[in-house]
Amino acid sequence: MRNFSARRLVPTGLIAAAGVAALMAPGAASASLGEQCSGPDVHGQGSTLQNLAQGIWDPGFSASSEPHACNGTQGTKGTPKITYTGTGSGPGEKTWGVEPAKPEEVSYAATNGFLGTDEAPNPTAKKEIEEHETTLTPQALLTIPVLQAAVAIIVHLPEGCTATSTSNKGRIVLNNSTLEKIERGTITNWTEISDGGDAFTGTCSATIKHIVRKGGSGTTHILKKYLGLIDNSPWPGTTEGGTTGEFTWGGTAEGANNPTWPTADAVTRASGGSGVVSAVAATPSSIGYANLADARANAAFVPPAGGPKTATFWVPIQNKSAEPVTYADPATNKEVAAKKESNCSKEVYTDGANPFPPENAQASWSEVTTRVNEPKYTICGLTFDLAFTNYGSFPGTTIGEATTANNFLQFVTSTKKEKEGNKLNGGQSLIKLNDYEPLTGTVLKEAQKGSALVGF
Repeated sequence: MRNFSARRLVPTGLIAAAGVAALMAPGAASASLGEQCSGPDVHGQGSTLQNLAQGIWDPGFSASSEPHACNGTQGTKGTPKITYTGTGSGPGEKTWGVEPAKPEEVSYAATNGFLGTDEAPNPTAKKEIEEHETTLTPQALLTIPVLQAAVAIIVHLPEGCTATSTSNKGRIVLNNSTLEKIERGTITNWTEISDGGDAFTGTCSATIKHIVRKGGSGTTHILKKYLGLIDNSPWPGTTEGGTTGEFTWGGTAEGANNPTWPTADAVTRASGGSGVVSAVAATPSSIGYANLADARANAAFVPPAGGPKTATFWVPIQNKSAEPVTYADPATNKEVAAKKESNCSKEVYTDGANPFPPENAQASWSEVTTRVNEPKYTICGLTFDLAFTNYGSFPGTTIGEATTANNFLQFVTSTKKEKEGNKLNGGQSLIKLNDYEPLTGTVLKEAQKGSALVGF
């Protein structure tokens, strides 16, 4: 644990006042925020799963007439810009002090005005971040859901091998138990797979090669949480640093052991979701995982180069346990080149057993996962942006930074949509047909409440 600045308690009345001020209407100045659009440019870092979404939101914030955006007509008529660097959820969280880090890795909120992560901070990580406060404020960290995403299982069949299944011509399908055994390393050859009428033709007897994410990864977190729902019994594994031991999917879904995989599973590590997709595309007899948006963005996985009846495709996954077993595609329009929504509509998020989410954005969302039985695709997850109720309690921050973060995150969680044109669209509307799924229901409500609490 690092050395932290001395802290003092804030009177309860001041905390309440800051929360009220942060909830004021767009354009209003308050004790906790500057007037809308009066802040500077702000940078975010973290989740690569969010890369393509941030590529839509960031320019959208500067162009939309949605009430919380800054296109030069709202508030002070300022035009602060948002930039984002996808480094992975783990490296992003380290910049705010999660896990032991070198001093130069910790920039508090001064360099990164917000963080993107698919691995919501657990209570320990929340504490590590909040301990950097110079003035203690209860539940200062906000974990704000920003979208739903499907993690696609992508394959590259061995040279000279073709495959098909009963329900998805030209592609194999995977039962949950088979997927877990492949990742555990107890199924090692393509010819051992026989789900849903799977049939292989040609030279298919080959060892399955595993491509996984390097370093701490939120996409890895989503997949491992799902694998733990199928079978969370221990397996022998080796950490990224070479330490061997007994591990579980749930135990390695987050934190320092996130990059750990079974020893029987000799893995190749790639940087970022797009890096995994590229590595699988270049490696015959391989399997990997990536956000649907990253998979579709690579021409090797969509027609004419990839997709059904080719060597490279993403795999429909079992979404119903009772007979007859059914399989769902991660995309609503299946494996074609055109973007659409990820197949996460009506997803039921749980804590592994019971319907979830937490009561608000100030709580820990680390237990959120999906179910093995879902109406659509099962391996879906939430991705989050991290911000503060009180930027002013963290070293090097400014009221302007808090103002821009508040404006941007309220824009991102807005569902406003103009019937014609693209002028009024909020962030949730903008990403709808870009291989993500917007937030809905209780999760959306908590996200909007949480973004309104961002303050100084």
